Amino acid sequence: SPGPAAEADDSASGAGAVYVFVRDGMGPWSQQAYVKASNTDTLDELGNSVTLSGDGSTLAVGASFEDGNATGIAGNQADDSAASAGAVYLY
Repeated sequence: SPGPAAEADDSASGAGAVYVFVRDGMGPWSQQAYVKASNTDTLDELGNSVTLSGDGSTLAVGASFEDGNATGIAGNQADDSAASAGAVYLY
């Protein structure tokens, strides 16, 4: 996880983020991860939808208003020519 400095960086308003928590039995919840997109941008709304695989090994996070025109896993993240196209990030 990027740590406190990344968590405090709110310079891209509405970009979104995901906090992942774990719980051991009936004990307290503890933060395991803090996730931001690798190409954070204003109003992307990362975390608008999330799902975790049954075994907890893969997290899929939606960014409903991501403007990227990239396709596939190695697409050009700097290409913001598709307004509000949306994206899914896998972790």
